Amino acid sequence: MSIEKVNAYLASSVSTPFFYSVSDRNYLSVREKLTESGFSIVKVSDYCQNDDKLPDIDGLINDLRTLDSTFVGKKVALIGLGEYLTLRGRREAASVLSQLKDLNLGTIKVVLLLCGIETQVKDLQSDPRFDRRRCCLSDETDCNLSITLVSPAVDITATMGFKALLMKLENDKTGNIAVKTVVNLNDAIATLHKISNSYEGIRLTCPKFDLPYSCGNEQQWTRLLSEINQNNGSFEKIFKKYGFTNDLNIDFYNLVAGLDFRNWLYFIFLKIRINVSGSGYLNYVLEITSQFDKFKDNVLNAIIEINHTDNRFHSFYLERKALVDNFPESEIANFVINNRKNINESIYKLTDNTRTEREEIISWVVKNGIPSCLTLVYPALSSYLERYEFKCDGLSTLLTDYFEAYKKQKVSNKLDNEFLTKVEEFAQSRKYNRLPTRNEIIERLVKTDTYLLWVDALGVEYLAFISELARSLGLSLSIYIARSELPTITIKNRGFFDDWQESGKEKNEELDTIKHKEAGGYNFENNELPIHLARELEIITNVLDKAATELALRHYKRILIASDHGASRLAVLRRKEEKYETDTKGEHSGRCCKYFEPYDLPFAAEENGYLVLADYGRFKGSRAANVEVHGGASLEEVVVPVIELKLKNENIDISLVEPTATVDFRDGTAITLFSKSEFEDVSIVLKGKRYPAVKIDANHYSVTLFDIKRTGEYPADIYVGDDLVSKIKIIALGKSGRVNNEFNELF
Repeated sequence: MSIEKVNAYLASSVSTPFFYSVSDRNYLSVREKLTESGFSIVKVSDYCQNDDKLPDIDGLINDLRTLDSTFVGKKVALIGLGEYLTLRGRREAASVLSQLKDLNLGTIKVVLLLCGIETQVKDLQSDPRFDRRRCCLSDETDCNLSITLVSPAVDITATMGFKALLMKLENDKTGNIAVKTVVNLNDAIATLHKISNSYEGIRLTCPKFDLPYSCGNEQQWTRLLSEINQNNGSFEKIFKKYGFTNDLNIDFYNLVAGLDFRNWLYFIFLKIRINVSGSGYLNYVLEITSQFDKFKDNVLNAIIEINHTDNRFHSFYLERKALVDNFPESEIANFVINNRKNINESIYKLTDNTRTEREEIISWVVKNGIPSCLTLVYPALSSYLERYEFKCDGLSTLLTDYFEAYKKQKVSNKLDNEFLTKVEEFAQSRKYNRLPTRNEIIERLVKTDTYLLWVDALGVEYLAFISELARSLGLSLSIYIARSELPTITIKNRGFFDDWQESGKEKNEELDTIKHKEAGGYNFENNELPIHLARELEIITNVLDKAATELALRHYKRILIASDHGASRLAVLRRKEEKYETDTKGEHSGRCCKYFEPYDLPFAAEENGYLVLADYGRFKGSRAANVEVHGGASLEEVVVPVIELKLKNENIDISLVEPTATVDFRDGTAITLFSKSEFEDVSIVLKGKRYPAVKIDANHYSVTLFDIKRTGEYPADIYVGDDLVSKIKIIALGKSGRVNNEFNELF
């Protein structure tokens, strides 16, 4: 330090103060050296008349002027003046320093230890009399000082009042100092920050916090600042206190849907943890969302603006589906409306989470056809539309083709003229009479430890869907195809239930209610689209799930699902009314009527005192159908399933003996299967067609794929009874041992 210059000042005849400009880095060492040299310390802060008042500078200058007559000592070091002037600004610094420059001290020596006003001290040197005898500028004069003015309303720890601030500076406090004061510091030379609200207080307390103010309002920021103060500035402690984790499988909706502080804080938690959650879609939403009140809606709707061809879309879709799983139907309904913006894109954004969306998917399919993404967006509907291969001697192909066409028309909501011709043909030939009755089938089944579940109005149209459900639930499935008694009304077809002698039985009327009762909530006159199918599939899913639960709990060894009748959607679409005004009121939307004569109805059957319509007509005088009808004799009303469910034997393993097979253009392709266990009913389904397996011995089966006469790779399913037990790939080669395009071109 330049203490020599101070000593020279002490030895000189100079009667004015000595200006000693130092940096904040060497301030303390200079002060200590002056103290060691016998200087008495005078503090500017002592001239503050109360805690938040400016010091009385005029009083200070007057005291310096009179020290010669009142002060015992001869050497004084004044501290705090430079800091004070730094806070007050250049104009006041120039004024005060100018007064002190020529202040006559008499015989007293006063060193002004100045920090932060080097420029102002240099300006004094324009007076040639203000030379090195009267000032010293250290080699380092930097002042690393910044002040943060905190509004009294902001709850953060800060220095209270101007006097306390000045005392901290006099005691060598540097860097940033937060202070609450009413003193005007707008002209300060030092860097000045202002904390006028709680958000700015958070930024001061937690420098790494960089979310924009728009993420919350003042009330929310104030509450968060209070939490920060209570938790020593640790966000980790705050988030732990409120139970937040990076696990998004928690009840996401309840965390984001409310307006409480906890809901908002979860939004802040996610914004801070962006890229930590592991959810690409959530991160995307967080990046485009700066306001909490937009967050929930953006989670729902942001997917709408992302094209399904975007390479992010598939993962975004699956992540969003999980996030919105618990959102209520009312909010999903708003999403559905917004999603209609781009019809071609809208189908890709829908999920099967809610009935609202499932009905929207069906409506879209009616208007636009079956999309390639149906398996993803609504797998249940996709399973429903799958071709089901019936196993009924003499009727297998007829029923398979008929119900595949029926389901497509039900979903498209359009009638096919060629199909209507077949309906009228079957109405006269009544080939369904070849099928055994439901009672005949149930009579020959094992009933011990069996629970009977009567699902009213369950037709065979759902068998592909039921088969997939049973497979996913790990159930063994046996399906028997039966016929109902005419007319297909419950009173004529409930004997199987009433006569059940075992202890367990139950009737489920939900499906029947949906189809043709007001309580079902659907009405053809109000909405002609087949959206009720969504509820039908939901009901069947619940039935299968309950059956799986009962079997898993070992309450029963088997569950028997049977139905009184099916129902017809196409008869409702047909809107065909017969010419007769009958004496008896038409029943079941006019599909059957008490017998009368004479009549001229080529498609009517006489059964049990009724005239039963086998085409899609209806008698006059009856209440119009809700969405589907029964009572008539169309195949969808007459043909019913009897379904036996058991726990699946997980040890079934059937595979190809050889992965390749040789194509014979005359006979097709022959393959051999191997099974560890012996079964009686093994078959392969390939391209929607079933090929029976012929047992060679206890472990081997041969299958001839008559229609496979081209080389190539063919995925196929192996069934035991109605159970899908394995999926295989058959590689069909030419006799040369390779796939042969020239060979294929022959066909």
